Amino acid sequence: MISCDDFLEEDPRGLLTPDNFFKNEDEAKLALNGLQGKMPASAGMDAILGTDQGVCGRFAIAPGWVAAVYDAEANHSSFANTWAGLYAGVRDANLLLARIGDSPLTQEIKGSVRAQALFYRATFYFELTTLFGDVPYWRDEINMAEVSLLGQTAANTIQNEMISDLDEAITSGYLSSDRWNQNNGRPTEWSVRMLKAHFHIWQEQWSEARSELIEITQNSPHKDLSPYGEMYKEGNEAHHELIFGREYLANVQNNGSTQNIAHYNSNAENASTRTAMNQLGLYASSAATTFRKSYADSYDENDARKPYNIFGSHTLANGQVAEFNWIYITKFQNGPVPVSDPLFTTANPVHTTSMPSRIFKLSDALLLLAEAEFMMEGSSAAALDPLNRVRRRANLPELTELTMQDIMSERGWELAAEGYFGHKRDLIRWGILEETVMATPAAERAAGAYTLAISRAMDDSTKIANAPMGKFRVFPVPSQELLKSQDLGGGLVQNPLWQ
Repeated sequence: MISCDDFLEEDPRGLLTPDNFFKNEDEAKLALNGLQGKMPASAGMDAILGTDQGVCGRFAIAPGWVAAVYDAEANHSSFANTWAGLYAGVRDANLLLARIGDSPLTQEIKGSVRAQALFYRATFYFELTTLFGDVPYWRDEINMAEVSLLGQTAANTIQNEMISDLDEAITSGYLSSDRWNQNNGRPTEWSVRMLKAHFHIWQEQWSEARSELIEITQNSPHKDLSPYGEMYKEGNEAHHELIFGREYLANVQNNGSTQNIAHYNSNAENASTRTAMNQLGLYASSAATTFRKSYADSYDENDARKPYNIFGSHTLANGQVAEFNWIYITKFQNGPVPVSDPLFTTANPVHTTSMPSRIFKLSDALLLLAEAEFMMEGSSAAALDPLNRVRRRANLPELTELTMQDIMSERGWELAAEGYFGHKRDLIRWGILEETVMATPAAERAAGAYTLAISRAMDDSTKIANAPMGKFRVFPVPSQELLKSQDLGGGLVQNPLWQ
């Protein structure tokens, strides 16, 4: 990674053990690297499946993706893996926070480590509470087996305590006020403020969210927007608009990475489109996530973001236009597309990328600020200004009146398949997941989408319509966790709509 030479250069595996008291700075840094490695990536990819924005571009949906399209029970591995991974992060963060105070390190180093560890723990609990709702909660260093004895704590209670922790990190004075790409890829004051803003937005604490977002968008070194495509260009992995990301190292295979799962599936295409991909040098992969035709058509033709997101056709060397069966995501192809302004000059090697998962972006902060202002004061200048900053960058006319639909649409176009909430969690927090999914089949038919894409929209709509209202706004507690709790006499219970 440019500007991040020493980030994650050490192997964090096996670091966090009960015998480790972080006797030197390298051990403490390695512990933080371990927490970084357990962080969830951007919510964007699987969080667009089963919505009006994304559809699986395969003939058969792989077992690992069926939970995203409402076709899994509580015993599905994806729920268990998500739960276990996040709680492993909580465990390690608690261990670091419990032991760093007794280490012989200087107060400045200990303060910096503590502030960053608070950020990571809050991230894990944000994911747990927004995905699963009420969950087991602890802040101390305890054996993981004891977690099964715990019942659930209300999500709001956990989130409020995490907000307090983030306040402590911000006011401690130990966080860097530089940009993320100037801080070796570690959390900065602006990363922490952005996470805190997301907590406030989720809880609809609009005034508190506005305060954090104003700091980021007006006073941080991230405050300036550049042309949209610049963030995705080869060599710009640590772009200044990126407030926080989870890095992937160059020349390391990342088979589950965004760039891999977004690549086209040869078997799901036709002869002319396979020829197009070959002429561009793009490799075939799973195409687990593609955009819906109706969503692709929603972009204004003059929108500067469209060519970097919507990849539905290509003109072959013989002049023939190859229309793809599926709409691929240009910015994740890692090849010489779009043709008008290639993000990569040559195709990237198969499964190899140094692109980070872009978790917190300046444009997300601007759009959240517009939403917070709108929820407090309606269509005010304070709400219009941040949204129009994003629209000006997209080469779109400024709005003079603002509706909630404008904000929703702009978030979709700007944060396509990216962002910390992800599109599905946006729909959930707005309370429109069910109506949006059920309206998608008609939109896909009207757009002339691929037959299989229409069929999948109908499947999603049917599953949503036949389930109790709100069921798919939370994940179920994994079955194996319930059984473990019952065996030990613990208090864990299933989320009501999944019983």
